[in-house]
Amino acid sequence: MKFKLIALVLLGAGVIAAGLIRTASPTQEKPSPPFEDRLKWYAREAKSEGRSKVRVPTPEIDYLGSDGAITAEEAFSACTVVIAQLVSRRSYDRNEDIITWNKFAIDEVLSEAKELPCPACGPSDPPATLLPLHSGQFVIPKKGGTVNIDGVEIEQTGDGFPEYESNQKYLLLVNLYPNGTATTIGGPVGVFRIVDNDKMIPVRESDHTILKDFKEKYGSSLERLRKYLNTSI
Repeated sequence: MKFKLIALVLLGAGVIAAGLIRTASPTQEKPSPPFEDRLKWYAREAKSEGRSKVRVPTPEIDYLGSDGAITAEEAFSACTVVIAQLVSRRSYDRNEDIITWNKFAIDEVLSEAKELPCPACGPSDPPATLLPLHSGQFVIPKKGGTVNIDGVEIEQTGDGFPEYESNQKYLLLVNLYPNGTATTIGGPVGVFRIVDNDKMIPVRESDHTILKDFKEKYGSSLERLRKYLNTSI
């Protein structure tokens, strides 16, 4: 019995020692992705691990007007307010990030900007595959999307700005540029889904002044906003 007890103690000590050795052995960390050709790097890493899909983060973006100080009335003066629907979209590999170009068709212009935006401040010309742009159409570039690189599906998400949906009407606060491109003020701040033909729902909730104004001054009602713009702007 004494011999068996000693054997059990030694066996337990060996198991604990083996566990300590395994715990103490350093874990090999994955290398950080490079800045250049980052998407190709993700594709190679995924293929080496036998994966055909990979999700990568979208870098944090500081959108013009996203600081929360601008009011809805100031935005109406600086932006064109439209109701529009997504016509098509296409994502492109830009080596470091994915860019999705969204083509919209305007259903209604509620108000126009008092001043034209700086032409040099807008996005670059849209890809030729999205041209021509017909009357009442514009395109909005947005980081994120899905592309296929070397047989690997790469999805870039996570910046809190959801993709635009097909068959969905939007109220957009946009800067329209001569080359047919547009940007929304504050990124997702200037984007609202229209629900039940009247309710304006922001695509991302925040404490931004514009969103507060939409709720408190216009009751998130498209009809109330339309009446205000018709009489005040």
